[in-house]
Amino acid sequence: MQNFSIALNAVMPLLLYMLIGQGLLRANLLDGTTYQKLNNAIFRFFLPINLLMNVYEADVRSTFRVDVLLFAVGLTLSVFLLFAIFIPRIEKDNAKRGVMLQGTFRSNFVLFGLPIATSLLSESQLGMTSILIAVIVPLNNVLSVVALSIYSDHKIQPVRILLDILKNPMFLGTIIGILISFSGLKFPLFLDDTLSGIRGLVTPLALIVMGGTFRFDALKNARIQLAITVFFKLVLIPIIGLTLAVFYGLTGENLVPMMTLLGGPTAVSSYTMAQQMGGDPDLASQIVVFTTIFSMFSLVVFITVLKSLFLI
Repeated sequence: MQNFSIALNAVMPLLLYMLIGQGLLRANLLDGTTYQKLNNAIFRFFLPINLLMNVYEADVRSTFRVDVLLFAVGLTLSVFLLFAIFIPRIEKDNAKRGVMLQGTFRSNFVLFGLPIATSLLSESQLGMTSILIAVIVPLNNVLSVVALSIYSDHKIQPVRILLDILKNPMFLGTIIGILISFSGLKFPLFLDDTLSGIRGLVTPLALIVMGGTFRFDALKNARIQLAITVFFKLVLIPIIGLTLAVFYGLTGENLVPMMTLLGGPTAVSSYTMAQQMGGDPDLASQIVVFTTIFSMFSLVVFITVLKSLFLI
């Protein structure tokens, strides 16, 4: 029961923040345009600072593990390849194929990985989570472009994709944090306090904005493709992936981010990408909403089980 309570306390604040965001929208205290601007500021400014500070304050020299990073990358690529082969066998519509494939492997790792890791780990253990986010999020963006391009008329542009990764604010924030950490430099007290204050603001703000940008108008058209994708994303993939991770020897600060990477909801930006690249935007919206709602329960189960087995 204690492990269930820990899991509930780690996940439920995320739901409450999102409900606040939706409530502010419905009460007309904030509108869609404001949320869009806030969302842009979060991903370009606030989240990079959050990642920078997580790496800066962690003992990167002792917590960084190349094998964990390679395992996470290998697992992400494996999920992508397996479902890229499997999904076309069960779905004939190209517009839905790319969206279903994107929905299975692309987690909202930034907005869920950091707050859950913060709830379950100490500040000194957050370095590996931030490094994984800096690598996996750009990788997911690349794979999403590939997933939607292979089922549409859009051409894959490797040079442009590489430049986008190198210019990604979250990637840059983490790299700067790693360089500062290894250099041994320390921020002046006033700057440290300011950046730490911003870091404390990021998670609530990001989740409130996420809640305010949810679209519920397409939910009435839920179909079998939605049910299949939600099952793959929240049940099948995390069970198989976490089992492999445990057999690989991952525990504690290295297993927690893997849990969110595998079992977290589909990224909100997958809806926008589906719109821009010829995917089915209604199905993409449904996948984001339903995986987010049901992940609140599935993540509680995974945390409880892993806590009971003394793996985290």
